[in-house]
Amino acid sequence: MKKRIARAAALLMFCALLLTGCMTSPPDALLREGTEGQHLISASTAELSPDSRTITLYFRYGASAYLAPEQREIQLKRNESLEKAMVEALIQGPDASDPALSALFPPGTEVLAATAQGDTLFITFNEAFLGRYADEPTDAASSEGTLRRQLCLQSLAAALTEEGLCTQVQVLVYRSAVQTASMRLQKGFLNRTNDDALLPPVTRDESCLLTPYNTASLILQAWQDQDWPTLYDLTAREGESGTVRAGEQNAFAAFAAARSLTGYTLSPGNVSFDGQRAVLAVSLETGDQTTQGYPLLLLREEGVWKMDYARLLNMMKGN
Repeated sequence: MKKRIARAAALLMFCALLLTGCMTSPPDALLREGTEGQHLISASTAELSPDSRTITLYFRYGASAYLAPEQREIQLKRNESLEKAMVEALIQGPDASDPALSALFPPGTEVLAATAQGDTLFITFNEAFLGRYADEPTDAASSEGTLRRQLCLQSLAAALTEEGLCTQVQVLVYRSAVQTASMRLQKGFLNRTNDDALLPPVTRDESCLLTPYNTASLILQAWQDQDWPTLYDLTAREGESGTVRAGEQNAFAAFAAARSLTGYTLSPGNVSFDGQRAVLAVSLETGDQTTQGYPLLLLREEGVWKMDYARLLNMMKGN
């Protein structure tokens, strides 16, 4: 009887030690022998596959001054942060199946670290981030190069803030051969000058994104400027009714035969509940005629806002 009592008391003490965490070492089942001795692991963790996440990235749209979104599924490596994985995906560039989008980072750029501090995400790149683009002139700063660098910074802010990972991004550059007081990006980065003033953290700028309002503005400006290639690129390949847009040359001829646009104003517009349609009210000035409150309908095509080709022709012809 006394032996039973003693065994029960010992079992209770062992359970108490487990519950209070007072055991001096974990059970053997949780230990794994490695190159640096024993490490506490979880049997379930050891079998986990990389985490799959669907994210939204932003790349330059055509030759415009705007960023367009691309939705992508990425695989997070074990112990890899989502922030760093997203920056690496931005560096890799858009999916090859969408020729309208282009990457914005100079060749050889690598992300070394992504560290959050409060609402600011500090991203450290290697020195290649400061380099020229492959097709950038070497003798002088170019406006095209400056625009790409501005969009490059905005692509970081747009993607990372959209995931709710930060409210602003501070870019740092590690230069092993150069001694500087700060790794923070300098203003001279944008136009390749010697301006060593430090750039502030980058915040999200909606004016750089192809929102419904900015897309409608591009469409109307292309019509006014008779920039038919840009106008054509902003029309959907297939309309809501299943109609397919005309070939490029036939479309150009149809655009040229329509009335000329001399001025316009746009409302902010509204997006449908499913996020696939947007309607903006536009006032059109075409010669001596003014049309008030014309409904300009946009459709999402692979994440980018486009206009139905048939509706565009009706608007241009005054139907």
